[in-house]
Amino acid sequence: MKKLKYSTFTLAFLALSAQATPWMDTQDNYLRQSLQTLSHAGLISGPVNTYPLMWKNIAKDLAQAPNRRYSEEVTFALAHVRKALNVNESDKTAGIKLKANSEQMGIQSFGETYQDQASITAFSEFQNDIFAGRSEVRYRKRHDGSTEQDLTYDNSYLAALLGNWVLSVDQISTWWGPGQQSALLQSNNARPLPSIRLSRHGWDPIDLPVLNWLGPWSFTTFIGLGEHQSPISQTRYWGGRFNFRPAAALELGISRVSQWGGQGKNNGFGDWWDMLINKDEAAANSDQRAALDLSYHFNLLNLPLTAYIELADDDNAKGLPDNPLLLAGIRSYWGNSSGIHTVNMEYSDTYIDCPDTVVKGNCAYQGELYPQGYSRYGRVIGSGYGKDARVLSAGYHYQTYDGISWSGHLYLANYYDDAGNSEQSWQAKAEHRRPFFNGLLSLQLRYLDQSPVLPEGADEVAAATTWEYRF
Repeated sequence: MKKLKYSTFTLAFLALSAQATPWMDTQDNYLRQSLQTLSHAGLISGPVNTYPLMWKNIAKDLAQAPNRRYSEEVTFALAHVRKALNVNESDKTAGIKLKANSEQMGIQSFGETYQDQASITAFSEFQNDIFAGRSEVRYRKRHDGSTEQDLTYDNSYLAALLGNWVLSVDQISTWWGPGQQSALLQSNNARPLPSIRLSRHGWDPIDLPVLNWLGPWSFTTFIGLGEHQSPISQTRYWGGRFNFRPAAALELGISRVSQWGGQGKNNGFGDWWDMLINKDEAAANSDQRAALDLSYHFNLLNLPLTAYIELADDDNAKGLPDNPLLLAGIRSYWGNSSGIHTVNMEYSDTYIDCPDTVVKGNCAYQGELYPQGYSRYGRVIGSGYGKDARVLSAGYHYQTYDGISWSGHLYLANYYDDAGNSEQSWQAKAEHRRPFFNGLLSLQLRYLDQSPVLPEGADEVAAATTWEYRF
């Protein structure tokens, strides 16, 4: 009993990254692991593969969780998510975050991002029954050669809760799909787009014949604006995702993102509508991308497993994709009296042998109309590995009942050039997280073998740290 009381107290530190917001963001992979554990156990009823993920649904499911004895790992996940939910229920909060990073990160996965050499961030959040908002100002020192601004407002937003919908003006990261290390269409690899976003708040099923088979479902759509200094500046982005769970063991997602308009192109409502319905006239004014994903929970020899796959059409063509991008993996978890472990293996393929060109490669995330491709400030908005890469990865997370967390990742990558030749490299990443001076400290150590994603002359060994304090 003493151990349980202590763990409830220290889980508060694990939940420090939870925010007084309507949703859960893409920064806390440890909290995501606990949510996925509850999803596999059937205590979370709806789809959990779309971020931002609404807290309203999590709160409702946890309030209805049967009061019975669960396995140790599920008990831990329940305590972790409930504590995060309690932290999130505060009306307002503020804080600071300090970061330092010795080298640029070649591979970006779900969780904290390290794209600057150093930064200091101040933020303030609030929420009530109608509105929620976050103001974040970050001053950063960029790595050599960067032309980006030093002062940013990423992760800021203002949202209105309108019945069962949330309308927001924001600049927040998204993650679409079940991938643990990467996502093909929307991930946190690039800085977020300034957007207007509409998302379903609750995921209750549609209580109508025929449609009720969909089960709990979520929907989100946005219109965003690209950077000002790209070859075609102020490119418009439109995206939408429908995520549903027709059975407790099965979750499905359908996503689409289009680049359209911009400086020197047609930007009217009619042009947006032509793009939306994929009308023939839109071919000269938009690049289209779409994805399908699936995750399935099952047990094998008493071991809980989740298998998942994502396929993305990146060739701007109508009909079924003939050369899709691919991501597939499997995840499991187990626990004991001292902590909970989660592991996964994942394969990602963003190399396309372009059928209509003389050379191979260099067409994933590129499209036909926009020289900058599907990117923001040089980083792909989709896969954290970029284009023309085949990557096999493994991830491990360990969370303890006394508030200490560890994780490790291995990546074996093959990067392809236009001639189809490949260069192999691998990366190892270890992270440690713990309470420190009334805040949350994260330490990260990386080794990245020389590869196309590592700037020339950069050190292969890199270290990074984050300390966050809330008041």
